[in-house]
Amino acid sequence: MPPGKGGKADGPASRSTHEDLAPQPPSGEDRLLRRILDVLPPLAAVEGGAVPRLTLGPGDDAAAFGWPGGGLLLLTTDAAEEGVHFDRRLHPPRAIGRRAVAAAVSDIAAMGGRPAGTLISLVAPPSQESAAVRIAEAAANRARELGAPLAGGNITAGERLGLHVTVAGAIPPGAPLLRRGGAKPGDGLFVTGKLGGAALGLALLRQQVEVRTASLAPEEEALVARHLDPEPRLAAGAALAGAAHAGMDISDGLALDLHRLAAASGVGALIEEPRVPLAGKGARGLEAALFGGEDYELLLAGPRKRVGSAAAAAEIPLIPVGRVTEAREGVRLRRAGGVNEPLPPRGWDSWAGAQRGPSGR
Repeated sequence: MPPGKGGKADGPASRSTHEDLAPQPPSGEDRLLRRILDVLPPLAAVEGGAVPRLTLGPGDDAAAFGWPGGGLLLLTTDAAEEGVHFDRRLHPPRAIGRRAVAAAVSDIAAMGGRPAGTLISLVAPPSQESAAVRIAEAAANRARELGAPLAGGNITAGERLGLHVTVAGAIPPGAPLLRRGGAKPGDGLFVTGKLGGAALGLALLRQQVEVRTASLAPEEEALVARHLDPEPRLAAGAALAGAAHAGMDISDGLALDLHRLAAASGVGALIEEPRVPLAGKGARGLEAALFGGEDYELLLAGPRKRVGSAAAAAEIPLIPVGRVTEAREGVRLRRAGGVNEPLPPRGWDSWAGAQRGPSGR
């Protein structure tokens, strides 16, 4: 069965039914998030008289605070936990620090913002002090490279290594804010680069450690680098925020993150398999692109000509991969032969990954 195959056993995959297109049960991580959001107080009840004032709360890539003089302050936080997000056999301290910062900064890129500063909370067993120092050094260096210098943080003892990263960013006065909601039927769907490289790179790392494979070819080394040292698409987010109706970063795989964007916008979506830019080859490359995660490319929805023109003017690579549809059509994948089938909301889920192992792929 091809990757992501969702056809029913008693008929061709193209024979869609209401059951096929009904919303799929959320993944473990999304289910937990929904439960938490359900018990939070209404936004108006927690605003108080604070300045800047909270204008965008939970549910997007970052929270936003409005300044009295205009512009927005963005705040996001991310976690990297040993045994869930990284494996000491595969990930040296330098990679742990750099990956964690890049993942958090990518949330700022997804909103069209510019990073401004970083805080880290470092958890480490006392026996791992040297590793903790190297992780902090790598995180600080990566934060500086991305324009978000380390401003402080916290250190505490724990049973396992962990790094929690908070990044502040900004939307200048008059500049647009890019959100997950806002996609409209008829919009084109775009991504900013090849997908699946990080997941394939992780698989290669595991082969080297567990199977003790020979040295890697140059193209394989490039895939490993995509996993160990990802690059947030800051320039793309800032350049395309005014042209796109909606956007987010692809941290958990194209399929799962597309479901999230569609749900936030109240729409459906159709991805065309031949258009998906693959970092790998064949069915394995497609599987990694759709469900692998950690690529940190941007997924954007908006008018084709307007988004394309903005990308060309800013010299931003952009690949059209499909279109936004009506909500009743669900999220679907069009195979190379023209057959449409439901695209399941499957991807990297840290809630399940804690049982499967680091990155869970």
